[in-house]
Amino acid sequence: MIRVYMRASTNEQDAERARESIKDFLKLKGHKPAGWYVENISGTKLDRPELSRLINDSEAGDILFVEKLDRLTRLPYEQWETLKAKLRDKGLVVVVMDQPMTHSAFSESNNDTFTSRILTAFILDLSASQARDDYETRRNRAAQGIEKAKEQGKYQGRKKDTTKRDSIKKLLLAGETYTSIQQVIGCSPYLVQQVSRELKQATE
Repeated sequence: MIRVYMRASTNEQDAERARESIKDFLKLKGHKPAGWYVENISGTKLDRPELSRLINDSEAGDILFVEKLDRLTRLPYEQWETLKAKLRDKGLVVVVMDQPMTHSAFSESNNDTFTSRILTAFILDLSASQARDDYETRRNRAAQGIEKAKEQGKYQGRKKDTTKRDSIKKLLLAGETYTSIQQVIGCSPYLVQQVSRELKQATE
């Protein structure tokens, strides 16, 4: 069973972006996905609902397929070790589309399975470390850019999506649940909670 995991960090990004290219790639390999697991959540979080569902659905020998390893993890070392242990205990094999050395899992007759798995594990660890380093570098650069903009009086902060917030307010006032609002608006639970707090503060 090949279970595809796709992730984007924010609701503004398209987690489904790579679906067609993944389909095409697997078709060339003579395979098709048994399931798709898609979510908008940071790769720096260990607790991810769709990833947990994928793990729970899986059986030993199933493939967890990702386009790039940073879709699976941008976790710090200790948390990456925790996630790896979960995948290992479940018997999942990780295959990364842009990491050819992991593609040996597609072969039913591998003459050196042990060596292949050791090499794959090394590649995944190296890529996971690089994904985390890239994330930290971008975050630090963004923070430096904000500080510089503040010093120059140019930083105005992130603009709020007033249209989306107004829609959330209307649904909250209509008595809709947080879950239904998330589904209708297509937003994060944090945004619904934030707007709810603002409404309460306005009426106090």
